[in-house]
Formats: sequence, C-alpha cells, structure tokens
Amino acid sequence: MKLAVAGVAVAMMLAGNGFAQTAPASAPIAPTDKLAVNPIPPDVQAEESNLIRSKIERAGYTEISVLSRDSWGVWRGRAKKGDQFVNVVVDKGGRIKSEPR
Repeated sequence: MKLAVAGVAVAMMLAGNGFAQTAPASAPIAPTDKLAVNPIPPDVQAEESNLIRSKIERAGYTEISVLSRDSWGVWRGRAKKGDQFVNVVVDKGGRIKSEPR
C-alpha cells in the first residue's frame, strides 16, 4: 500500500513539472505595435517604381521623371501629357491624377 501511494506521489510530481514548462526563449514575439513602419527594401521599391512608371506610360504620359513614393504610399512624379508637363500622382488604389505645373 505504501508503495502504491509513493508511486502516485512520484507520478503527480513528474506530471506537475511537465505542465510547468515555459516556451523556449527563441520563440517569436508577436508585434505589439500594429502601426509600426516596415521599411521597403530598395530592390522591391525599384521594381514597384518600374511598375508604376509603365502604368503611367500606358495612361498616355511620356518623359516620366522624378518618380518617388511618399510615406503614405502615394507615388508622385512629373510627366508630359501631349505638349504640356504636369505633376502626376498615383494613389494607393492605382488611380492616376495629373495637376498642371
């Protein structure tokens, strides 16, 4: 009887230690700031710039220059439409707008 009680006690101690384990220190930590800025790598930005440039060209603009993306994800540049240079804006939805210079 004493042996059975001792066996149960040992089993409970071993089981208790198994439940008390914590996650390993190398476990990934979930981001706490959902508004954190994630920088865009230069190669990805160059690829996106080429895609935006071709989209602007398909819309009938030529001589596209000074194309850059602001912190809100809006692309801005200068281009020629017909015989006039205009400021071109491509919003996050891909819509192209032009403003006279």
